[in-house]
Amino acid sequence: MISVLTIGNSLAENATKFLEQMTEADGEGGLLVGKMNLGGCSLEKHWNLVEQCDMLPGVKPYHFRLTGCEPREATLREALASHPWDYVTLQQVSNLSWQLETYYPYINNLYRLIRELAPQAQPVIHQTWAYHIDSPLMKQWGITQEEMYVKLREAYATVAREFNCPIIPCGTAFQKAQAVMPYTVDPHFNFADPKPLELPEQSKSLIVGYFWRTGNTPSGKAEFHIDERHANDKGCYLAGAVWYEMLTGREIARNPFHPEGVTVEELDILKRAAHEAVVEYGGPLRRLC
Repeated sequence: MISVLTIGNSLAENATKFLEQMTEADGEGGLLVGKMNLGGCSLEKHWNLVEQCDMLPGVKPYHFRLTGCEPREATLREALASHPWDYVTLQQVSNLSWQLETYYPYINNLYRLIRELAPQAQPVIHQTWAYHIDSPLMKQWGITQEEMYVKLREAYATVAREFNCPIIPCGTAFQKAQAVMPYTVDPHFNFADPKPLELPEQSKSLIVGYFWRTGNTPSGKAEFHIDERHANDKGCYLAGAVWYEMLTGREIARNPFHPEGVTVEELDILKRAAHEAVVEYGGPLRRLC
């Protein structure tokens, strides 16, 4: 039984959305997933929560979810000590992932905590992905999608070298898939004044992208929004395929799991992108013990 604990946020949720279904589909099984994820949580916040829990016994800020078990409130120390984990993953929050200076000293502290409480576990860096190509945030930052990817790739690589940790290369897989199946901004859509509930063409995107918020919105009107960071089902499958190969050592090409809404052609592209990224990064993972 391979076991992995994620210390992350909603992008770790994206990456593991289909992971257990993949392992069940191949008939091999044998994967235990623990999740200590908080939406929008940075490395700094994870560490601040460790310190807060140390100071204030009884504070349990996480909903610890484990395969086959009911969620329960827990501290990070409790989750790390609760099972002899094979792997523990760390990541930076996506909006800071391209800024190496934001990782420190928090990732050092979290790495030491893993080594203290789960010495048998291999710490692993979860390389997240760059944003939607027309992300408003990237425009504010003055960077392109490719530049964000290059910067986050180098930031994660720097940390991995420092701690001699392997990388789960989801961001690289996204770039590889998008090179073959590129998403482009719909030139015929009126983004400035969209008609209610109409959406641009975005079927090739790996990111959620544009959507309408209805019902009890802040304005009371239907609102046009963009989710520039979270993976859609294609992206969740792709990230999960990278995790699957890295954790199990089994090739995703042979896995029969097929999520709804993904064509056979798209599935083939995603499988090849995942496998190529894993090979590029020297996968699969190897247990310390």
